[in-house]
Amino acid sequence: MDRLIYYNDRIIETGRAAVPATNAGLLYGWGVFTTLRVCEGNVFAMGRHWERLARHAEQALIELPLDREQLVRALEDLVAANRVREGRARITVLKGDAGPWGAQERQAELLIFTSSERPRTGIETAVTISPYRMTSHGPLAGIKRTAMLENLLALEEARSRGFSEALMVNERGEVVGAAAANIFWAEGGELYSPSAGTGCIAGITRGFVIEIARRLSLPVIEGGFPLQRLSDAGEVFLTSTARGITSVSSFDLKKYDPAKSWISKAIDREFQKLVRDARINS
Repeated sequence: MDRLIYYNDRIIETGRAAVPATNAGLLYGWGVFTTLRVCEGNVFAMGRHWERLARHAEQALIELPLDREQLVRALEDLVAANRVREGRARITVLKGDAGPWGAQERQAELLIFTSSERPRTGIETAVTISPYRMTSHGPLAGIKRTAMLENLLALEEARSRGFSEALMVNERGEVVGAAAANIFWAEGGELYSPSAGTGCIAGITRGFVIEIARRLSLPVIEGGFPLQRLSDAGEVFLTSTARGITSVSSFDLKKYDPAKSWISKAIDREFQKLVRDARINS
């Protein structure tokens, strides 16, 4: 994490940020967030991230403290102040007042921080099924929220068994995604991914992958699918801001042949072109 943070209305030292102890975001995990890619000093896909953040904040009954133009300016100022060339930025909005612990000065607390790092590439990703289940319905299904303890528990449990990621399914046994990423798999020249109806989060990178696949004339099929489909797949890959597009090397006992990962490699080449044109794709 970089030295400076944008807190509410100014850039300060990270250690000086002081969220009130009775803030609803701290007490109840009531908040939303989004993580963005920074490439050559430019923020990638800010427009898409803003639209999702605003939509999820409205669904979670959180009032955003800045409009789009103000938020873009705040993020760009912080990226410049921290001299980020390659890395990530996270925007977090915490609801201010809720529950019995008294009124807050602000309707919401805004925190933006950055991390100067290159995306992780070339890392083998071994996935296992998680014993924990997601829900496909309810007011928080599909919301990118700060209270994601189930995902963290799933990830820790998978790592305790020597895996690098956990595969989440919902109450119907349908594939939802990884604990910290969306998932795709290929069968017979067609690309598959869980639909929003499974409870998955509509990832920004996921959206780009679907668009790229269709431009490459690859059929993309979204729906509710059982775990068996991953065992039958020729290749599986994960997508997220932190990972980009990452091939899965194994799913429990199932091994995937890297030589057959031509779909994910083709999509990744096109995606990297978009990232390098971050200023255009804002």
